[in-house]
Amino acid sequence: MAMAGNLLPLVRSNIAILSQKIALLDLMISRHGVTTASSHFVTPCPIVGASIGQHYRHSMDHLELVALVADTADEQSSSSSISDVMEELHYDYRVRGGTLEKDVDMSRKRLVDVVAIFRQLEFRSPQQSQLDESITSRPIAAYFNLSADTNDEIRLLSTVGRELGFAAHHAIHHMAIVKIIATKTLGYDENELPHGFGSAPSTLLFDAKKLKT
Repeated sequence: MAMAGNLLPLVRSNIAILSQKIALLDLMISRHGVTTASSHFVTPCPIVGASIGQHYRHSMDHLELVALVADTADEQSSSSSISDVMEELHYDYRVRGGTLEKDVDMSRKRLVDVVAIFRQLEFRSPQQSQLDESITSRPIAAYFNLSADTNDEIRLLSTVGRELGFAAHHAIHHMAIVKIIATKTLGYDENELPHGFGSAPSTLLFDAKKLKT
């Protein structure tokens, strides 16, 4: 069991999720070519009412935001001067309908760029384990719109570590929807998808335990 404040498992869980997203795009391109893959990427699913591109963009808005904040916390923890200004995460400040949910190449590049941020954190973590706690426990304020009746954001006090976990958890649920789109609307076989795509780690552990009994 990972100790509280351990940055490495949080970083690696997000890398694994991003890698699965990239793998699905690569499957689509290798199977059908860029033109058809691009069409599949933006095809709305009548079951869920959205496309793979829309769900990729939405979940990446969260993941990228947290990755950048974690990277900032890492830089500050490694320096002698730590800012007293609390970082803020505004999860509902998003650009809908833009290039990142319509262009396969741009979406893939975004995924690769965010993986690179996490790789830097992964590389540094074993060398600065004494700083992991200062990064994951760094206070931040997360803002959400939790009611359609008002434009007011709700401010919730959190930590970098908590939001890294949230971003991964949030992405998995959107990947579960992507799996429905890929298999039910676009005709991909579930066995072709990256292993565990759209399944929570707790579900994979539960299924593995059932196989052993």
